[in-house]
Amino acid sequence: MERLQHALLERAPEMATHLSEKGYYTTTDFLPQRIIETMRTQSIDLRHEGRFEQSWSEKIDAGTAGTTAIRFDKEGVFACEPDGRDYDTAPDLVVYMSVLLQTLPHALNESGGPTAGMDLSASSFNAKLAVTSPGGSVYPLHIDNPQGLSAGDTRKLTCILYLNPEHKPQDGGELRIFLGAHDNIIDFSPVGGRLLLFWSDEIPHEVLPTAPLGNRNDEHLDRYALTVWIPTENITTIHNEASKFAHLRDIVFP
Repeated sequence: MERLQHALLERAPEMATHLSEKGYYTTTDFLPQRIIETMRTQSIDLRHEGRFEQSWSEKIDAGTAGTTAIRFDKEGVFACEPDGRDYDTAPDLVVYMSVLLQTLPHALNESGGPTAGMDLSASSFNAKLAVTSPGGSVYPLHIDNPQGLSAGDTRKLTCILYLNPEHKPQDGGELRIFLGAHDNIIDFSPVGGRLLLFWSDEIPHEVLPTAPLGNRNDEHLDRYALTVWIPTENITTIHNEASKFAHLRDIVFP
């Protein structure tokens, strides 16, 4: 994974600029396809071992002025939280997460760019390996960290790596982010090797139907995504009203 570390260090200034100006960063040439194929195979192996369970998330309760989040199950979506104990089955997944955590927070903090004050931390992290089933499974519109400090949640940066090397446009499953009114949207295909970063506490997003015409049991159409959330040690950056993206919550969740 030396290539991964080099790529993170080399692209950190660009990542910092895009995150600051746009709220997200993405690239599709981050890792060789052979690595993506291996990581997908290891993900499938973890699933066959019974490591996956029903996935859930949280959405803001519009009736509580954004102060309360409601937990909901994601139909057709299953996930696990990979860690070092999975090394024997999924060594490349575990090494990827380790290198990302050891490299990216420091690289963005020291980039000299606009993310220098974020104080992203490598001391802890959350990770989720999720598979979305074909047949139209979706993720409803949400923000990864809707409650922030009121729930003790300091997640600041969402990092998604897609593990779908054979993805085709008709397979769907795009991640849609909202950057303003509902006509200001961007869709990202979950093609294998795409890395997508965005602010966990600010960017509303959803997943569009995965292979809507596909058979629910067709594993070739399963959509795999590995997400790592990186926290901040500077709690003033969480839901900071001075952020240029702070208004997105009110626009998308009126």
